[in-house]
Parts: sequence; C-alpha cells; structure tokens
Amino acid sequence: MQGLVDQKSRDPESLCRSFAAGLRVIGHPKMVQGSDAFLVVSPEHERIFRDAQWNKQQVKECLLALLMIPGEELIQGAGGMAEGLPEKLRDSVLCKFRDGGLNIVRAGGRAGLFSAIIAGWGASGSTGSVPVTRQIHS
Repeated sequence: MQGLVDQKSRDPESLCRSFAAGLRVIGHPKMVQGSDAFLVVSPEHERIFRDAQWNKQQVKECLLALLMIPGEELIQGAGGMAEGLPEKLRDSVLCKFRDGGLNIVRAGGRAGLFSAIIAGWGASGSTGSVPVTRQIHS
C-alpha cells in the first residue's frame, strides 16, 4: 500500500491531479495497460469531491483522462530509462490501467487529508489476475 498525501488541494481537479501522479508510478511509470489499482479515498478527500458535487464516476473519468500517457514518454530509453515499450508505440496514447483496472473506494478515519493506493500487479494470459471485491456490511 502506498500513502497519498495532499493537504492543499481544495478543488476536485487539483486533487485528481495529485491522485493521478501517485497512480502513474504503480509498478513502474512506463508500465501501462497491464495492472490494477484501488484508490482508497479518505473521508476528508471525499468531502472535496462531494462539496463540488462530483460523483464517483466523474472522479474516475477525470483520473482516467489524466492517466492517458503519450507513447513518447513510455518507449524504451525515454527519460534515460531502459525500461519501456517498443519504439513502434511512440505515437500512441495509452491508459495507465487496463479497462476496469482503476477501482475507487472510500475508507479511512475521521481526520487527515491522507488517501492510499493499493496496487495490483501485472499478469500474463488472456485475462491476467482480476481483483475481486465484496461489500462488507457492519
């Protein structure tokens, strides 16, 4: 699990940019379309979205738009990193997560502008590994 602290954002767009920056590094900044993650939004961060009348779908759409990454940043050698995608993808724009790979939940205590990311992992095969969730009733 990776903590995600943003104590200054007071609007959904800024907070989404902070969240997207944290999500971008899951696995590796150049790993795209092959992993899952859960963004665990704290109550105080959730309040920023609620006060702006943003619903969960709006947050997810904003994050996915911010997580569309130009291929030129992802290819092998870009940024001085050997890791990366083949050169043929230079002109592509790719989403960090595979379809359905970004999951958003609300959890946490009362105080603090601290959220978290629970990363999945890349897997091979036709479906790879897929997160399974179940609602817990108290």
